[in-house]
Amino acid sequence: MTKHSHHKHEKPLVAVIGAGVIGLTTALLLQCNHYDVTIIADEFPWEEKPRPDYASPKAGAHWRSMCDEDDKRAKGYDTVSYRTFLELAKDPESGVKIRDAIDYFDFNPTGHEGRDPWWSEIVDDFKKIPSTNAQFPLAYSYKTPVITPSIYLRFLLHQFKEAGGHVQHRKLSHVTEAALWVGTKPRPVKIIVNCTGFQSRHLGGVKDLRSFQTRGQTVVVRASWIHETVTWISKSGSIMYVIPRSNGEVVLGGSHEAYQNNESVSGTKTTHILKTVVDRYPKILTPGSSAAFAASPDLLSKFDIVDQKVGFRPSRLGGVRVEVEHGRTGTGQHVIIAHNYGHGGAGYQSSWGTAQDTLDLIQKAEMDVDEQPVEFAR
Repeated sequence: MTKHSHHKHEKPLVAVIGAGVIGLTTALLLQCNHYDVTIIADEFPWEEKPRPDYASPKAGAHWRSMCDEDDKRAKGYDTVSYRTFLELAKDPESGVKIRDAIDYFDFNPTGHEGRDPWWSEIVDDFKKIPSTNAQFPLAYSYKTPVITPSIYLRFLLHQFKEAGGHVQHRKLSHVTEAALWVGTKPRPVKIIVNCTGFQSRHLGGVKDLRSFQTRGQTVVVRASWIHETVTWISKSGSIMYVIPRSNGEVVLGGSHEAYQNNESVSGTKTTHILKTVVDRYPKILTPGSSAAFAASPDLLSKFDIVDQKVGFRPSRLGGVRVEVEHGRTGTGQHVIIAHNYGHGGAGYQSSWGTAQDTLDLIQKAEMDVDEQPVEFAR
């Protein structure tokens, strides 16, 4: 990770807005690279009942790249993140575990017959395997990090605090309000990092109308015999998955409903998810149960359902926004404003890559500031 040549005693003060996986990852990386960081958020990983637009606690979550074959930037983000998660998985406290993954496709994601997906070069133990499902003739297996959000988000926050980072529980209506220092003695905030996900649509000074919500619903069941993650990806855009957690629970999903923000669990959706998964992956039912048993009408009673969750992915037309601008606070103070939001369903799997890019852009912007005369031309 790049180190920056700040003077020993004066670490630039940074305010990171948002405590989802992106805010926490970015704040931790900055804190470990000679910045003095405070996270400002109105929801943190310790909330008992997070709102649906605080999406990170509700994620699957595992690394499975969904970016286009020709999207060099996104491929870089996913690659950096995969490698970082492999390292994190060595720490039993992290909530990251390496599992076998199987991906089924009903089309070739590369657009070329016989070509392997770009990430075949990145992941460990990549194999093209014979498909057991006629509907999804293409299948790959590989090793992937599976993340338990409730553990991992708290782990990031703990690491951040251990490294000397601070948190403030407050809601901002404008991005530059983050520069109002709340502390014992006043200090100028030099850098503001906006990691507010979908809230970037409403945050003053940003108001990004390209941000929208994509509704997702999952069912969490107890099925301790499942140790692999399985995903079915259709050309139509539908994605279904089975993601085991380290505590014997398994997340079944999902739904991708763009521009939808109904917070209540849909029973119809739950039934659809369970039916589809049983149909494609009968192993999810008690080991040894017969297909006839699986097809019986009273499907819900066959599962030990722990929870049903609704979350809103922070999607954005044109994809994730990672960029830096120069701004001024209400008092006319110059400030660097960095943006890192709009990850949609790819938050965890690109988190370390977009955080590293944000750090690089901030360091570049600081050098630009150092080279300019003190007075900023408006």
